Amino acid sequence: MAAVKERRIEVGDIIDLTSSDDGIPYRTKVEDFRGDRLYSAGIPSSGGMSMIIHMDDELNLTFYRETGRYTVRIKVVGFERKEEVRYVLFTQVSRPERDQRRRYFRLPVSLNVVICEYLDEYLDEAEEDLPILDEMDEAHIVVLETVGSKDLSITGISVLTKNEYETGQKLVLKLEFDTSQGRLERPFIIYAEIMRIEFDYKSNSNRVGMHFFGHTQHMSEFLAKYVLKEQGVQLRKRRLIEGH
Repeated sequence: MAAVKERRIEVGDIIDLTSSDDGIPYRTKVEDFRGDRLYSAGIPSSGGMSMIIHMDDELNLTFYRETGRYTVRIKVVGFERKEEVRYVLFTQVSRPERDQRRRYFRLPVSLNVVICEYLDEYLDEAEEDLPILDEMDEAHIVVLETVGSKDLSITGISVLTKNEYETGQKLVLKLEFDTSQGRLERPFIIYAEIMRIEFDYKSNSNRVGMHFFGHTQHMSEFLAKYVLKEQGVQLRKRRLIEGH
């Protein structure tokens, strides 16, 4: 019975919606279940921008459990407004499937990652929006620790740490990127939410997997270009080593 529940969308689930057009995840929360696989959720957003959704759009919906990540196909069937908040109505059109492989290439790369506290006052309650971190006063960011990354993708990162964190915990990360032109002048600062924690016996530490959120289109494009470029570099090195 527990296995069936894990594969079911629940009210209160934090979900990501993506379209086949750009593959960028837009985050929201399931607000209500109307029966017969019909749900409502707030209009999803990413980097302060709402997702553009039309009637009859089919999207991928991803939800998260302790055992992993599940993806289901949904169809937009309507919209509604309650006071000043807009909601999207959608119906489930496929069975949820556990992701056996990551939908985004994960680049094995070692970056310096400064983990910082996520403070509720970063959120503007009036606008229900997150500030752009590049514009945030770094003096107000509280540093918890500096660790090394294990891998990076367009949508997230994993790190090794001796400290204890919790699934669902939100953080602010400073990533120090080295590019072909040298290290970026200032750290790349981004929001992240912990999706999974696994014990890594080899390093005797916790491997923490995090999902990025609240970033701008410009930040997404930078991550995409960096990951794809570094992927090409690593593939060329592998071919040279293997003699191909």
